[in-house]
Amino acid sequence: MIRSAAQWLSLILLTAALVFVLRAAHVPAALLLGPMLAAIIFAVSGSSIRLPRSFTIGAQAILGCLIAQAINADLIAIVSAHWALFVGFNVATMLVAASLGWLITRAGWLPGTAAIWGLSPGAASSMVLLADDFGADRRLVALMQYSRIALVALAAILVAKFIGHPSVHPLHSSTNLGSQWLTLPPASSLIATLALAATAVAIAIYFRKAALALFVPAFAGAALQAAGLMDINPPPLLATLAFGTVGIYVGLSFNREMLIHSLAALPKMLLAIVAMIALCGLLSIAFCKLLPGTDPLTAYLALSPGGIDAAVIIAANTDVSLPVILAAQFVRLLIVIAGAPALAKWLARAGR
Repeated sequence: MIRSAAQWLSLILLTAALVFVLRAAHVPAALLLGPMLAAIIFAVSGSSIRLPRSFTIGAQAILGCLIAQAINADLIAIVSAHWALFVGFNVATMLVAASLGWLITRAGWLPGTAAIWGLSPGAASSMVLLADDFGADRRLVALMQYSRIALVALAAILVAKFIGHPSVHPLHSSTNLGSQWLTLPPASSLIATLALAATAVAIAIYFRKAALALFVPAFAGAALQAAGLMDINPPPLLATLAFGTVGIYVGLSFNREMLIHSLAALPKMLLAIVAMIALCGLLSIAFCKLLPGTDPLTAYLALSPGGIDAAVIIAANTDVSLPVILAAQFVRLLIVIAGAPALAKWLARAGR
């Protein structure tokens, strides 16, 4: 118990130091990247601490409230006007990942069908379990899945750093969160937001579907807010904690055993992930050209093959079109839920 408490304290101190350095360097999403890097360092150093799943569910509920706060008539109009474009490019993104995994499997770069499961854009935990059922090396698949999430987030942050421009009024920017994290919204907004988040957590736990913690407040909250029944306004402190929780969860998903076991395949695995990121980047260039008024950074974040939570955190600190990013990521998530596991199963059978 004492050792665990000491490790958590050390992790928090390292996280704070990294966040301070990253914010001083004006790196977007420092509140996500700092905790993630600190947690990776601890995880691969042999630390035994793990973040309880309930914390990540709570973080997703707060992120869902942030999304609901950003959903407006602009997002609905964009999806309605360009739904075919969103569907087409997101299907293309999923097919790029699937094709790359199949080619790597056929070439024998990685053992078994690990590449197919490791590059699949579905939920990481689900893909690891399915991969195990199909005889793939679950440790290698887990390392690929969490490395993909981490590298996609890092790549998006670097793109935002070099081609993005800080917005004048970013949504919960890291600067605002760092300097005004004790600011509270009006009592009615705070109570409504906390009630919505708590309800989402309860629903997610009851149905054993962690993704509901994100979707319930995002969609229900947006509908209730549009109807004038509530004002959603997550306090900066909760947003800060949610960003940090996501980063720590991803970072602690790595471990020394997983890394050592996969050491021989690590260079090829990382190359495959980088190739997928690059191919999705090329798709974003075409997306930028076809969707009028879309800047390159918005297009990149919209088609970035990572999680919607990381995309929202990064977008919150840069001058991008959040409705376009949310629309693309929502469509992607629906397609992934509907088709990614089935596609991966089919490719795994074909790749044997």
